[in-house]
Amino acid sequence: MDLTFLKKVELFKTLTQQELKTVASNLKLQKFKKDDILISEDEIGDEMFILYQGEVDISKKMSMIDDQEKIDKKFVRLKSSKADYFGEVGLLGKQKRTANCKAKTDGQLYCFRNKDFMKIAKQHPQIGMKIMMEIAQKLACHLERTNQDVLKLTTALIYALKE
Repeated sequence: MDLTFLKKVELFKTLTQQELKTVASNLKLQKFKKDDILISEDEIGDEMFILYQGEVDISKKMSMIDDQEKIDKKFVRLKSSKADYFGEVGLLGKQKRTANCKAKTDGQLYCFRNKDFMKIAKQHPQIGMKIMMEIAQKLACHLERTNQDVLKLTTALIYALKE
Protein backbone atom coordinates (compact mmCIF):
# COMPACT_ATOMS: atom_id res chain seq x y z
CA MET A 1 0.00 0.00 0.00
CA ASP A 2 1.39 3.40 -1.01
CA LEU A 3 1.03 5.46 2.17
CA THR A 4 2.99 8.38 0.68
CA PHE A 5 0.38 8.65 -2.08
CA LEU A 6 -2.57 8.23 0.30
CA LYS A 7 -1.31 11.06 2.53
CA LYS A 8 -1.70 13.38 -0.50
CA VAL A 9 -5.42 12.55 -0.76
CA GLU A 10 -7.39 15.53 0.59
CA LEU A 11 -9.83 13.20 2.34
CA PHE A 12 -7.02 11.76 4.47
CA LYS A 13 -4.96 14.92 5.06
CA THR A 14 -5.76 15.12 8.79
CA LEU A 15 -4.99 11.46 9.54
CA THR A 16 -1.89 10.47 11.47
CA GLN A 17 0.47 7.89 9.97
CA GLN A 18 -1.04 5.14 12.15
CA GLU A 19 -4.60 6.18 11.26
CA LEU A 20 -3.63 6.18 7.59
CA LYS A 21 -2.29 2.63 7.95
CA THR A 22 -5.63 1.58 9.46
CA VAL A 23 -7.53 3.05 6.50
CA ALA A 24 -5.03 1.68 3.96
CA SER A 25 -5.54 -1.86 5.21
CA ASN A 26 -9.21 -1.56 4.17
CA LEU A 27 -8.64 -0.25 0.63
CA LYS A 28 -8.74 -2.55 -2.39
CA LEU A 29 -6.62 -1.74 -5.46
CA GLN A 30 -8.50 -2.26 -8.74
CA LYS A 31 -7.42 -1.85 -12.37
CA PHE A 32 -9.50 -0.20 -15.06
CA LYS A 33 -9.21 0.21 -18.83
CA LYS A 34 -9.70 3.27 -21.00
CA ASP A 35 -13.43 3.87 -21.67
CA ASP A 36 -14.57 1.71 -18.72
CA ILE A 37 -17.65 3.12 -16.98
CA LEU A 38 -16.72 3.32 -13.31
CA ILE A 39 -19.93 4.97 -12.06
CA SER A 40 -23.27 5.45 -13.79
CA GLU A 41 -25.59 8.28 -12.85
CA ASP A 42 -28.66 7.17 -10.85
CA GLU A 43 -27.23 3.73 -9.97
CA ILE A 44 -26.93 2.87 -6.28
CA GLY A 45 -23.41 2.77 -4.87
CA ASP A 46 -21.86 2.23 -1.47
CA GLU A 47 -18.18 2.88 -2.13
CA MET A 48 -15.84 5.68 -3.07
CA PHE A 49 -12.74 5.64 -5.26
CA ILE A 50 -9.28 7.20 -5.09
CA LEU A 51 -7.37 7.54 -8.36
CA TYR A 52 -3.96 5.91 -8.00
CA GLN A 53 -2.97 5.92 -11.68
CA GLY A 54 -4.77 7.39 -14.67
CA GLU A 55 -7.50 9.89 -15.45
CA VAL A 56 -11.30 9.84 -15.41
CA ASP A 57 -14.00 12.20 -16.66
CA ILE A 58 -17.00 13.16 -14.52
CA SER A 59 -20.14 14.02 -16.47
CA LYS A 60 -23.92 14.35 -16.12
CA LYS A 61 -26.78 13.61 -18.46
CA MET A 62 -28.37 16.90 -19.47
CA SER A 63 -31.95 17.01 -20.76
CA MET A 64 -32.67 19.06 -23.83
CA ILE A 65 -35.77 21.26 -24.13
CA ASP A 66 -38.06 18.50 -25.41
CA ASP A 67 -36.73 16.06 -22.78
CA GLN A 68 -36.37 13.43 -25.51
CA GLU A 69 -32.68 13.89 -26.16
CA LYS A 70 -30.06 13.77 -23.43
CA ILE A 71 -26.45 14.72 -23.85
CA ASP A 72 -23.52 13.78 -21.65
CA LYS A 73 -21.89 17.00 -20.41
CA LYS A 74 -18.36 16.63 -19.04
CA PHE A 75 -17.75 18.74 -15.96
CA VAL A 76 -14.29 17.79 -14.79
CA ARG A 77 -11.33 15.53 -15.46
CA LEU A 78 -9.82 13.94 -12.36
CA LYS A 79 -6.15 12.91 -12.31
CA SER A 80 -4.12 10.58 -10.15
CA SER A 81 -1.31 13.14 -10.15
CA LYS A 82 -3.60 15.31 -8.01
CA ALA A 83 -4.62 12.38 -5.75
CA ASP A 84 -8.24 12.98 -6.76
CA TYR A 85 -11.12 10.94 -5.36
CA PHE A 86 -14.77 10.57 -6.29
CA GLY A 87 -17.99 8.89 -5.21
CA GLU A 88 -17.45 9.88 -1.59
CA VAL A 89 -21.19 10.09 -0.86
CA GLY A 90 -21.27 6.32 -1.41
CA LEU A 91 -19.04 5.99 1.63
CA LEU A 92 -22.01 7.14 3.72
CA GLY A 93 -24.14 4.17 2.61
CA LYS A 94 -26.20 3.08 -0.36
CA GLN A 95 -26.71 6.33 -2.25
CA LYS A 96 -27.87 7.22 -5.74
CA ARG A 97 -24.95 8.33 -7.89
CA THR A 98 -25.26 11.93 -9.07
CA ALA A 99 -22.89 11.73 -12.05
CA ASN A 100 -21.16 9.42 -14.51
CA CYS A 101 -17.49 8.52 -14.32
CA LYS A 102 -15.69 7.18 -17.38
CA ALA A 103 -12.02 6.17 -17.62
CA LYS A 104 -10.05 8.44 -19.93
CA THR A 105 -6.93 6.25 -19.66
CA ASP A 106 -5.96 2.83 -18.34
CA GLY A 107 -5.25 3.04 -14.64
CA GLN A 108 -5.76 1.88 -11.08
CA LEU A 109 -7.85 3.08 -8.20
CA TYR A 110 -8.36 2.30 -4.56
CA CYS A 111 -11.88 1.29 -3.61
CA PHE A 112 -13.12 2.16 -0.11
CA ARG A 113 -16.39 0.43 0.73
CA ASN A 114 -19.01 1.69 3.16
CA LYS A 115 -18.90 -1.52 5.24
CA ASP A 116 -15.13 -1.11 5.71
CA PHE A 117 -15.47 2.58 6.58
CA MET A 118 -18.20 1.82 9.12
CA LYS A 119 -16.04 -0.90 10.72
CA ILE A 120 -13.17 1.60 11.06
CA ALA A 121 -15.50 4.31 12.40
CA LYS A 122 -16.81 1.95 15.12
CA GLN A 123 -13.36 0.74 16.16
CA HIS A 124 -11.61 4.11 15.74
CA PRO A 125 -14.17 6.94 16.09
CA GLN A 126 -11.49 9.63 15.67
CA ILE A 127 -10.70 8.32 12.16
CA GLY A 128 -14.39 8.21 11.25
CA MET A 129 -14.89 11.76 12.50
CA LYS A 130 -11.91 13.12 10.56
CA ILE A 131 -13.04 11.51 7.31
CA MET A 132 -16.67 12.59 7.83
CA MET A 133 -15.56 16.19 8.42
CA GLU A 134 -13.62 16.20 5.15
CA ILE A 135 -16.63 14.80 3.27
CA ALA A 136 -18.92 17.37 4.92
CA GLN A 137 -16.60 20.23 3.96
CA LYS A 138 -16.41 19.02 0.35
CA LEU A 139 -20.20 18.69 0.16
CA ALA A 140 -20.62 22.17 1.67
CA CYS A 141 -18.35 23.61 -1.04
CA HIS A 142 -20.35 21.82 -3.74
CA LEU A 143 -23.61 23.12 -2.25
CA GLU A 144 -22.30 26.69 -2.12
CA ARG A 145 -21.19 26.50 -5.77
CA THR A 146 -24.55 24.99 -6.78
CA ASN A 147 -26.40 27.80 -4.99
CA GLN A 148 -24.31 30.39 -6.84
CA ASP A 149 -25.00 28.66 -10.17
CA VAL A 150 -28.75 28.54 -9.50
CA LEU A 151 -28.73 32.25 -8.63
CA LYS A 152 -26.88 33.09 -11.86
CA LEU A 153 -29.26 30.95 -13.94
CA THR A 154 -32.32 32.45 -12.25
CA THR A 155 -30.99 35.96 -12.88
CA ALA A 156 -30.28 35.16 -16.53
CA LEU A 157 -33.77 33.69 -16.95
CA ILE A 158 -35.40 36.76 -15.42
CA TYR A 159 -33.50 39.01 -17.83
CA ALA A 160 -34.32 36.76 -20.79
CA LEU A 161 -38.04 36.77 -19.93
CA LYS A 162 -38.14 40.59 -19.62
CA GLU A 163 -37.16 41.02 -23.27
